[in-house]
Amino acid sequence: MAAENYEKIQKFRQEVQEKIDNLLGEFADGKVSREQFHALYAHQTLKLQFALEALRSGSTTLIDGSSGETIGIRQSHMGKAIGLMIYHNKTGRFVDTLGSFDVPPPRIAPILNDFSQLMDANRLIDRRVLKVGEKQWLLFAAGRYTTVVTLFHNEPSPEQSREIERLHHDFEVANANLLASTQFDNTRLAYPFNVFIQQKIKRG
Repeated sequence: MAAENYEKIQKFRQEVQEKIDNLLGEFADGKVSREQFHALYAHQTLKLQFALEALRSGSTTLIDGSSGETIGIRQSHMGKAIGLMIYHNKTGRFVDTLGSFDVPPPRIAPILNDFSQLMDANRLIDRRVLKVGEKQWLLFAAGRYTTVVTLFHNEPSPEQSREIERLHHDFEVANANLLASTQFDNTRLAYPFNVFIQQKIKRG
C-alpha cells in the first residue's frame, strides 16, 4: 500500500473514532435522543468498517466522499416539537393547545389520570416520554398547576425535554395567580412555549 493512502486511511479512521467519542459524550449529556444516537452510532461504525476494509485492500475508494451523510442522519432523527396541549390539574380540563396537536384524548387520558393520582398522594412525578405512532412521540411534564403534553416528530432528546420543563416552569410562574383559580380566562395567559414550538416548526 502506498504511504500516502495509508496516512489518508489512518487519518479518516482517527476522525471517525473522534466522532464516535463525541457522540458518546453528547448522549451522556442528554444532547441527542436514544433514537438519534443509535442511527448516528450505526453510521459511524459502518465508516470504521470502511476504514478497516480500506486498510486491507489498500484502496481509499470506500472512504472517499462519505463525510457529508452524518449531518443528514442527525437531522432526520432529530426531535421536532409539533404542538402541545396544556391540562389544568385541579379542574381536569384542557387549557389550550399550541401548534398542531392531533392526538385523540383517549391516548393521553390514562397517563394524565396516573399523574393526578400521584399528585393526590403527594408523590414526585418524573417526565414521561411515550412513542404513540410512526415517528410520533409524546412528552408528559407535570407542574404544580398544569401538565403539559408535547407532541414531537421523532424522539425528543433529554436536553429538549429539559427545555420544555423550563418553559413549563416559566409558564406556571408567569400565570400563577390565574392558574391557582378554578375559573380563569385562557386568553389572559402568557405562553413561553410559543418560542419553542415556532422554532421547531421553522426548522422542520
